[in-house]
Amino acid sequence: MASQSLSAAPSAAMKELVSGERPFLTCAGSETFLVYQQGLELPQFAAFVIYHQPDELKKYEANYLHHIFKIAAESGHGLLVDIQTWRASPAYLKLLGREGELEAIHRTAVACTRGAVERWRQKHGHTEESFPVVIVADVGPRGDGYKIGDDEELTADEFHKYHSHQLNAISAVGGVDLVCAWTITSVEESIGIAKACDDVGIPVIVSATLETDGRLPDGSELKSLVERTDAALEGRRVPLYFFANCVHPSHIGPTLEKAAANDETWLDRFRGIRANASCKSHEELDNSTELDRGDVEDWAMRLKKLKEKYDLRVVGGCCGTDHEHIAAVAR
Repeated sequence: MASQSLSAAPSAAMKELVSGERPFLTCAGSETFLVYQQGLELPQFAAFVIYHQPDELKKYEANYLHHIFKIAAESGHGLLVDIQTWRASPAYLKLLGREGELEAIHRTAVACTRGAVERWRQKHGHTEESFPVVIVADVGPRGDGYKIGDDEELTADEFHKYHSHQLNAISAVGGVDLVCAWTITSVEESIGIAKACDDVGIPVIVSATLETDGRLPDGSELKSLVERTDAALEGRRVPLYFFANCVHPSHIGPTLEKAAANDETWLDRFRGIRANASCKSHEELDNSTELDRGDVEDWAMRLKKLKEKYDLRVVGGCCGTDHEHIAAVAR
């Protein structure tokens, strides 16, 4: 396998994430929280617009981030915190009428996220050692995070070219520890993003959207995503880990159980789940007009069992989850 090295000067939090000395959480479903619980309109589901709305940003920090910071710090977990740039790639910026703002958007996002973490630490007497936080540049798919669209025929090289624009901006701005490519729907896009991250020397975690049958929207098995991405990166730095997200714990369990029963080695590369609250399919969720928070305690119980059974480094919440889900899985 190719190298899994970190960036030249990894943060203390990144070292802890990789060493496994401390378990880590992710935040919850920020977009669904902002839309359904905070009542904020997110054009194209682009959460970074909150940084230009000071009053809404204060609400978001007080009612979402600060709760999760407290949960992680008091339970002894580290935390992965997204800068909310999942929709800050060229195709979406064009739809939003914000072309030419790529670096500016990421610069604001990094500054606001780091500021929120540092202010909370100072207020509550925490340090980088007592409350380690990995600042994550969250990158999304070129298309929809739930399904394959007009990008179905794109090659890994074309995805590489597309995502290089955002990755170059992230590199130029600096201030992040890690890229997390969330809701990736195809193997070809996984390969393209991994190559774009290697080009700029930033470690990446690739996290796949999974359907109720445990497969990616392009029909690939999770095993195929891991093995083909690693193989395509031969001679380059491979992703740090592979995760799954936008999937209920009950829908990924059988895939992991089968891999363990067959001693499949790709499972050693799989280290995290960011789970949906709902058991519904992506099609059902797309057609929903109300938030489905699921059964919080059952969700947490299932996720904790997967964490323990498969030695996951990171667990957390995706669509429909909030700080109550994170508190339940942290206990």
